[in-house]
Amino acid sequence: MKLTRCTSVLTLLLFAEMVIGSCDTKLECSLLGDLLEMTMKHKEPDNICQCLRSTNIPAFTSILTKIQVLGANDAIKFDKIVTNIRNGYNPTTGTFTAPVAGVYQFSYTVMSRDGKRLVVYLSHNNIKQHSTWLLGSTHDTGTTNIILNLKKGDQVAVKSHGSYTVHSNSDLYSSFSGYLIAK
Repeated sequence: MKLTRCTSVLTLLLFAEMVIGSCDTKLECSLLGDLLEMTMKHKEPDNICQCLRSTNIPAFTSILTKIQVLGANDAIKFDKIVTNIRNGYNPTTGTFTAPVAGVYQFSYTVMSRDGKRLVVYLSHNNIKQHSTWLLGSTHDTGTTNIILNLKKGDQVAVKSHGSYTVHSNSDLYSSFSGYLIAK
């Protein structure tokens, strides 16, 4: 997959934001500066820029507003849609279906309550990718971030490992989001 100049600059800026807090040696700062300078010098003809327009980038954010009791391998249905560009996320099923092939970033946060155990995982085409395990004291949350290379039509969901209850309230929402980072 070819990263475009726009994506490369954005990736470097995000990387710079992470490094700046620990940038206490000249080597780290010099390396970051050199990478940014090389990216900025890279020139693509204007007529072939492959930067996606923001209205074409598949992206979604959804929030769980109701308590859900789940069985094993049930998808959490994050019911309140905040953003759903290209309509890839279906709140009725809790599943994101990739409208285009590419590299996607996904993040989810789940909440356990009152000392109840909660184990969920991110599923890519019904294959477990990453788990989050909680044993909540009051309102404990766990967050997972993952980058996946998807084909058009691939499906991603947050699912339960067993019979659990996933919580939400007005202050602490459980959420699920994702967006295309490179074609």
